[in-house]
Amino acid sequence: MSGTPSSELHCTVLSRRETMTSTKLVFLFSVAVISLGTVRTAEADLPHVEISNWAIRFGAQMWEIGKQVTRIREIKERYQSEAKIEQVDGFAMVKEMAEEMENMMGDKIEAIKRIMDAAEQLSVSHPRLSRQDLYEMRQRAETIEYYNAKRLNMYHKSGPRAGELLDNHKELIMSNSQHFGNVGVNTSVSAVHVPTNVFDGGPDVMNGILWSEQLDRIFMTNYESDPSLTWQYFGSSTGFMRQYPATKWGQGEWEPDLFDCRLRPWYLQAAASPKDMIILVDTSGSMTGVRKEIAKHVVLTLLDTLSENDFINIYKFSEVPVPVVPCFKDKLVQANLENVRELRNGMMESETSDIANFTSAFTTAFEILAKYNRTTQGSQCNQAIMLVTDGAPVGYREIFEKYNWPHKPVRVFTYVIGREIIDTAATNWMACANKGYFARVTSLAEVREQVLKYIPVLSRPMVMYQKDHPVIWTSAYIDIATRTKPKFLMAISVATPVYDRKNFSNIIEKILINDIWEEKTRTVRTANLLGVAGTDIPVTELKKRTPAYKLGVNGYSFIVNNNGFVLHHPDHRPLDADGLLKPNYNTVDLSEVELVDSDGGPRENDTYLMTMRREMIERREGETSFKVRVHHDGMRRVSVRRQRYYYRGLKGTPYSLGLALPDGYGHFRVVAETEVKRLMADHNINVSSFFSGKNWKIHPDWIYCRYNYDHLKSFDSPEAQVMHFVDRTQRERWRWNSKHPRPSHDSARCDKHLMQSLIFDAQATEVFDKNISLSIDRQDPHAMFKLFGISVAFVATRSGLLRWQDISTIDDKHFSEANLNAIDQTWYKRAVDQYSVEPDSFVYSVPFSTGTGITNESVVTASHAIFVEKGGYKAPAAVVGLQYKNSAFRETFFNITSGCTGGVQCRRTCSSGDLSCYVVDNHGYIVISKEERDTGRFFGEIDWLVMDSLIHYGVFKRVRIYDYQAVCKDMQGHRSAANFILTPLRYMKWFVQWMVGRATWLILQTQIAHLMNPDWAWAMEQEQADYHYEDNDESPGPTPTGGEFMADGDISIIVHDEAVTMDNAYANKTRPRPCDQQADLYVLQPEKLFKGDKPDSVKGKQNCNSNNLGARQCERHYSTHKIPHSNLLLLVIDTTCRCETQKQKIEMEEVRVNESLFCERPQENLYRLRPSVCLSYHPEEEEIKQCGKGSLQLPSLLLMTTTMIYSILKAI
Repeated sequence: MSGTPSSELHCTVLSRRETMTSTKLVFLFSVAVISLGTVRTAEADLPHVEISNWAIRFGAQMWEIGKQVTRIREIKERYQSEAKIEQVDGFAMVKEMAEEMENMMGDKIEAIKRIMDAAEQLSVSHPRLSRQDLYEMRQRAETIEYYNAKRLNMYHKSGPRAGELLDNHKELIMSNSQHFGNVGVNTSVSAVHVPTNVFDGGPDVMNGILWSEQLDRIFMTNYESDPSLTWQYFGSSTGFMRQYPATKWGQGEWEPDLFDCRLRPWYLQAAASPKDMIILVDTSGSMTGVRKEIAKHVVLTLLDTLSENDFINIYKFSEVPVPVVPCFKDKLVQANLENVRELRNGMMESETSDIANFTSAFTTAFEILAKYNRTTQGSQCNQAIMLVTDGAPVGYREIFEKYNWPHKPVRVFTYVIGREIIDTAATNWMACANKGYFARVTSLAEVREQVLKYIPVLSRPMVMYQKDHPVIWTSAYIDIATRTKPKFLMAISVATPVYDRKNFSNIIEKILINDIWEEKTRTVRTANLLGVAGTDIPVTELKKRTPAYKLGVNGYSFIVNNNGFVLHHPDHRPLDADGLLKPNYNTVDLSEVELVDSDGGPRENDTYLMTMRREMIERREGETSFKVRVHHDGMRRVSVRRQRYYYRGLKGTPYSLGLALPDGYGHFRVVAETEVKRLMADHNINVSSFFSGKNWKIHPDWIYCRYNYDHLKSFDSPEAQVMHFVDRTQRERWRWNSKHPRPSHDSARCDKHLMQSLIFDAQATEVFDKNISLSIDRQDPHAMFKLFGISVAFVATRSGLLRWQDISTIDDKHFSEANLNAIDQTWYKRAVDQYSVEPDSFVYSVPFSTGTGITNESVVTASHAIFVEKGGYKAPAAVVGLQYKNSAFRETFFNITSGCTGGVQCRRTCSSGDLSCYVVDNHGYIVISKEERDTGRFFGEIDWLVMDSLIHYGVFKRVRIYDYQAVCKDMQGHRSAANFILTPLRYMKWFVQWMVGRATWLILQTQIAHLMNPDWAWAMEQEQADYHYEDNDESPGPTPTGGEFMADGDISIIVHDEAVTMDNAYANKTRPRPCDQQADLYVLQPEKLFKGDKPDSVKGKQNCNSNNLGARQCERHYSTHKIPHSNLLLLVIDTTCRCETQKQKIEMEEVRVNESLFCERPQENLYRLRPSVCLSYHPEEEEIKQCGKGSLQLPSLLLMTTTMIYSILKAI
């Protein structure tokens, strides 16, 4: 949207300046006559002198009204007389905050280590129940009691048993806790979640549930010693997860439970060190139909097991190997969400043909892995090849001898697809000879369990070292604070692996002797992973260690990890405009949220920013400074300012903390506190009296004082909680707690400085509870409000206090409900920035137009910053403001602009038909217009030629803003049904195809073929592993695919099942994808409207030529003047000359990039740091022989027949 649009008009802009004489303004409810020098003006020209008078009168009158109503003078005097100014030491601040975070994170590490140590001991000492023991217990009708999270507090809703507990369910008393996301919890016990596809009655699962029950005392001890702990959990390698405190599982009544802790990032990263992985997918002619579908799901599930510290690529192969993403050829890419998304899309379309060339596929994979290992790229840890095929003719020993033996740096895992495959010896040997694992996948129901078998193999070296328990930290992910409401919060997890301390296990081996299966018990070397212990840390808990009141207005904190991704940042926006999770929500780079002020193109990396990014990744301490573009109001406005950054690594974690402070006022703070006991002792004043009435609120997210165990003591509101502690601070025995108090059930966490600042602010703004002394009508305290259409006046302070006075409620949502966040509100931030432009001014804003215009019931918000000035330093203390009814604000303006100075009759005014008058704010949005529907719209939508003229002259500056977190939605085209004739025969063909296809699918999913050959079916159930362990589960049940609701709060946004239905085939759909967008925004350059310290104006005219031969040529004049004491401009346009106008909106547009350049994106090669720990080798691992085992199977005649019939019909 840069430049001026083409036009049939030929416009010449002639600009000149005319200095206006400044005069002393004396206002209360009338404005003195302003005397200005006369200017000779042609009849056709604009009344420039009167326009200047209008601007001055309107600005001065609104300033005087605002001063009186908001009590600027009284509030400022209180701060000025008692407050101090303190200079901020950025290095000292970031050090203090980093140490607070390190202490908190250190407590979390100690907590999970206690869980880990207890779990390892309990597992060894637990008397194991065998399969036979469990069978006998069931025969005696004995049950093992435990709290199943999916079977808690559920009752019959109707019928004779209405109100009774459902069968096999338990009742558990719970109380809501704000600390745990306002869900019901019971802190006396934990609850167990078992995935749908895991049999909860199997020996493995039942024994794990039994011994892990004793972890409850560890969970409780941890929580008692550290009240900031949230969810604690132990995720077992068998699939169950024990979570504390107990809570009811969160899926809705009809939603399938698809959660499996073994697929969560905290589990996967703790269970094995980072890895380089290449997946080889057989696409030869035999991999068709159901095999192809199962293979695709295997690959997609493998992708689910990766994290951002892993590297990945996928090759399809038949005659030659081909990458599924063409530009990923011969490389490994980081397994972030964006790259994984590309790989998923690449897997959706694949053709099968020819014969599989395993030699070429393995050679390509080994050479890529060797290159990355040799050049110190990739993970520099585990390396693996995952072969997905329906069988191999030979073992290709020569390939492994050449590339992998004798040291075997690359593990080979083989997944054989299809139940009818007879000979699996070659693929089994490949895995066993290369420290991998063999698995057979016969149906979609088995995909998850079979894929996950590679994780324990990668964990073996780690388990064998025993003493090394690496602690891992995840990236930020979306946490659902409640299990029933989609209130999204960000969280991270810290976790550590839990090992089985037994180095040997007794296994039961099934051997076929004389056509009879016999069981043999044997002792073998093992290295088993018991599971993972972890806990969640909400990002809000991290932000509490960087209090906003210390950072000041427009200051902020942010955290990045070893990959440069942000854990939190004020511009990190994980949800799109519809409230849906963005495809790459947790892989947003620091360079994508810090938008450097530069004239370069998109993603041009700035030296200062990239240096800071690198040093933060390396967890160094440092500082830097550069100018940035900060957007607000939904990317409709932009501010450009210089910020100074301070950063420091967080010890024991892969994170670094950064602070950003605006230059100038950002490095100074107002220090003003009231010591409660001294005030009572010296003046006998009850501090609670400063908080009288109901017209006040505090910042709901700030910690003033809060009980550590909030579920034991609850309050109706944050204000009630603060008042409770204000009363407590006045008691004789009150003591402010240290930063790390010894917790007790009555203990509280208080911020002494914030509380005492709040009390001072309450006292300083107490005047807001009093009526305006200069009221027009002494009998009506709100007469002044009514006269000028004021709906509310307010003050917000640095301590988060908000006070207000109002006489009406314009919106359904009261002002106080929508503006609780004090210094975080946009009107607060803009007022502070405006102070450096014009100290004695208000910032005015209106709601943005939605295209239908706004009604008289909308409001104009005005805000003004109160600064304390001492010793040459300035710092913001508060912001005062008021809201006008839009109709009254407009009426005041047109009353002033409908007449001339001194009551002289004017022919041309803003009320006459030949002038268009606009009041425009400092970003080009219309605040007042003759047409009410224009209010809130960008002026360029009304008259782009005049706007472009102002940009050309320098009154407005064009600032291009980029959104690197944007989501673009592509329309999925529909298939046309009109490219062939629909005959009855074709309908019959479709019906038969559908019937046969459904029957074949039913056979595969339900394994009806077993009924045709029961003996062989029994044997096939045993072939999935080398040995039949005593602790093996029953066969897993079917696992539906789709979005997953996660216990740790994360949401799987990947849907595997792409089953084609008629709706899918013909409906137009949109699919979101990450993209870059840009827009041109505009910022007023106020210096262009001043000459020295005197206001100046900009005048221009446009020669309007029409292509119509009979049309008259004329000149259209315009004049713009700064409205004093505001961020507004008065723009008057002569409408006697009718010019054709052009319109231009402010809209985000996609930055178009050539698809072939996807791999050349700048962020693809950004600097990162690998995790510090890698455990991928142990010399004794060769002693472990378990690597999966195949068995012979006979093909199903029924399946072969139905498949053949279906294929023939498809070919018709």
